[in-house]
Amino acid sequence: MAARFAGLIMLAAVSLGVTSPRVGIAQVPSAPLPPVRVEVTGDPAPIETLRLAILTTARTVVPDARSGQISLSETTPPLQPLPAASTVALRAVVQVGPSGAKPVTHTVPVEIKNQVLPWADAQALLVSNSPETLPFGKVLLNGSVVAGQTVRLLYHHANGSPTQRMTIAVNLSNPGRGPVVLWVTGAAGSSGADELVLGHEAARAFLGQYWHHAGFMLRMQGNTTLPLFLHDLAPGAIASGLTQFTLIDGDHLNIQVFARLEGEMDPPMMSYAPNFDKVHQRGAFDRPQFVRPLTYTVGGPLVKMSVGDDQDALLESQTKTALSGNYGVVYSFPVAVSNPSMLPAILGLVMQAGGGQASGTILVDDRIVDVPRVGSGERRLVSTIHLAAGEHRTLMISTMPESGANYPVRFTLGTQYQ
Repeated sequence: MAARFAGLIMLAAVSLGVTSPRVGIAQVPSAPLPPVRVEVTGDPAPIETLRLAILTTARTVVPDARSGQISLSETTPPLQPLPAASTVALRAVVQVGPSGAKPVTHTVPVEIKNQVLPWADAQALLVSNSPETLPFGKVLLNGSVVAGQTVRLLYHHANGSPTQRMTIAVNLSNPGRGPVVLWVTGAAGSSGADELVLGHEAARAFLGQYWHHAGFMLRMQGNTTLPLFLHDLAPGAIASGLTQFTLIDGDHLNIQVFARLEGEMDPPMMSYAPNFDKVHQRGAFDRPQFVRPLTYTVGGPLVKMSVGDDQDALLESQTKTALSGNYGVVYSFPVAVSNPSMLPAILGLVMQAGGGQASGTILVDDRIVDVPRVGSGERRLVSTIHLAAGEHRTLMISTMPESGANYPVRFTLGTQYQ
C-alpha cells in the first residue's frame, strides 16, 4: 500500500487554529505565496474537510505558521463540497500570528484534488477527557498509531484557571528517521464555555466527514512533532474535538494531548501528577463502533434503540475501566422496514434524553439531522420516513454519543409517535 501513496503531495500536519476572537488587532498584509496542492478524499469531500486541508497546507508555506494561530478568512470562489474525482482551484486568504500578536494576512493559491482511495474504520478509540477541568497544565494523553492502523481520538477539556489563558494542543510526532504518510480527518468546536454546544459542533462536523469517508493526506518528515489542533482558551473556556488517522506508510506515529497555562514550561511542571478526576475517562478502547440490525413491520411494536447504555460500555485496554456513555463510539442500526398494508405509512423516529440534556447528530438514510439540544426527559421527533404500500427496504440510522451531552439516549421508530 505504501507504494500506492509514494507520489502524493507532501503536507505538514498543523493546528486548525481554534481560538477566541481578539478585538482591535490590526491586520498586516503580505505578498501572495506560490501555489500549493492538496489531496482530499470523500464522496463528496465536505467543506469542513476542505477548510482543514487548506489550513494544513498553508502551514507548510506561510512563514511563522507552524507554531502560531492560523485562521481561514475567505476563499475565492467560496468553498463548496467537492465531488469524488474532481479538482478545484481557488485563492485562500489566511491570517497567521502568535496568540495576542498582530496577525499577518497571506494569500495562498490552492489546487484541491479529490482522490478515490481506500477507507478503513477505527480499530481503536483514544479518549482524553480526564481531568476534564484543569487548574494547571498537564500532559493529558499519550497514544500511538502503528502501520496500517486506524485510530479515532476524542478530547474534551476545560481551562480551570480563574485568571490565566490556557493552550490545549493535539500533537502528532514521527519518532522514526524516515517520513510517514497519514490520512487524517477531524473537527473541533469553536470557542466558549457551553460544553453541550461545543461538543455538538465537533461531533456534527466530524460525523459529516466520517459518513462521507472524507479526509486529507499528510506526510510528516522523520523526527518531527507537529500540532494538529491548537486551542487558545480564556478562563472557563472548553476545547472539544474529534479526529481519526490511518497510518498508510510508516511504522509508528505518536499522539499527545497536553494543556499549558500562559508562561508554563514545556512540558508543564505538573505533567505527570496523579490523576485527580475519577469521574471522566481517558485511555485506549478497542473497536469503537456497533452495528445492530433490527426489523420493523408497520402496525407492529415500536423498534427501540439505545445509545450509550452502560451495558454497552467499552473497556479500557489496560485498566478495564468502563467508558461510561461510550462517547466517541459510532452506533449504526440498519432497520429492515416493511409495510405489508395496501395503504402508505409514515414512520416517526423519536429521540428521548434519559439522563439529562443531550444533543445528537443522526444519519437517517443519506440525510444528516441536527438536534442541538433536548432537555432532560424530553422527546423530540427527529425525522419522518414515508413508506409506500407494500414497500420493503432497509433504513440506516447512525449516531454517536457527543461530548458535553448526557448519555444514554433512546430512539424509537414506528407509526406511533407517543
